[in-house]
Amino acid sequence: MARKGKSEERTAWLFVTPFLIMFAVFKLYPIFYGFVVSFWNRNSALRMADRSFAGLSNYLKVLQSGTFWSSFCNSLEFSVIYIVAIMFFGVLLAVMFNNKFRGRSFVRTCFYMPYVTNMIAVGIVFKYLLNPSKGPFNALWRAFGASGPQWLNDQHLALPISALIGVWVALAFNIITVLAALQDIPRDLYEVADLEGVTFWQRMRFVTLPCLVPSLFMLLTISIINSFRNYTTIVGLTNGGPGTSSMVLSLQIYNDAFLYQKFSIASAEGVLFTLFIVLVNHLVARWRARWETR
Repeated sequence: MARKGKSEERTAWLFVTPFLIMFAVFKLYPIFYGFVVSFWNRNSALRMADRSFAGLSNYLKVLQSGTFWSSFCNSLEFSVIYIVAIMFFGVLLAVMFNNKFRGRSFVRTCFYMPYVTNMIAVGIVFKYLLNPSKGPFNALWRAFGASGPQWLNDQHLALPISALIGVWVALAFNIITVLAALQDIPRDLYEVADLEGVTFWQRMRFVTLPCLVPSLFMLLTISIINSFRNYTTIVGLTNGGPGTSSMVLSLQIYNDAFLYQKFSIASAEGVLFTLFIVLVNHLVARWRARWETR
């Protein structure tokens, strides 16, 4: 039995080792290397091989940069809209889809399809749909005698609309997760609620949501991380425009590194951004621990 167990362990390591090697090469090493570069002086095309130690100067330049703080605030605005919308609609639609109604399978499929669609393709479609002069959305406005909004060309609307489109694409994951959690809620609780004559919203508040809290905390953590991974969404829809109204920090880091060749500045921005995300998720974890010990 011991010999068989060791053989199975060697087989398991044989399957796991390729993944570990790829993870170390393409994940761990770039993270470590980016952290190291943030302390070097590689901020021009002439210093691509420079390994001179720059201390904390790159971090000071980032923290004193108005561009960094503007992009950071845009990222926060995008994340707040994204997190609130995806958590709210994820729960609401999952509760609706948990009930039987005609055409439920078709409606579910309509919500699941965007999740497996390439974001750049989604961006191309929505840029056509929201085109101020040729798009069908504004054609409806003109049918009622109005010119319609500028949508992605409006500096006040571009970022919120991009966030909501990102929610539409990723919503299926939240719906599936909440639907799975709804299956574990005892039916007796709903039967008692029905006997008491509670309304839909009262049942949601006092029965459904308390039972969903563990799953919702997990989804909140994932949604926070995904909300800051918004590079593809912004590039596919606005590319940071109009002007810099939708320039989020992920796109700013890319531009600083590969457009302006400020690799050390971009690395410092990435380190600070990562620390902020870790801090936010740490606060969520403490909030969850406090709720579980109540």
